Amino acid sequence: MVRRSVILSSICAFMLAIVISGCGQQLKQENEQLKGQVQTLTDENSSLKSQVESMKKEADDLKAQVATLTQEKDNLKKEIGASKAKTKPAAKEAPKKKTTTKKK
Repeated sequence: MVRRSVILSSICAFMLAIVISGCGQQLKQENEQLKGQVQTLTDENSSLKSQVESMKKEADDLKAQVATLTQEKDNLKKEIGASKAKTKPAAKEAPKKKTTTKKK
């Protein structure tokens, strides 16, 4: 009877080892897949961070360009205003209309 229980215990231990080793292989495979996914996501994250930095730099450049163009526009408006002010006195020197008196 002792021998029978040793054999049954050995068989159960062997079956348990087979089941665990089978699960171990699946866990190893899943672990490798997850490592690959983590690496892919890490690379993608780095790429996106560099894109964000370049877009921030581009936005800053565009803001500077807008500020420059706005300043140029304001200067041109001032020049146009000054030109109009110079030409108006010449227009005012034009002959005046005669005023007519109405008869009652």
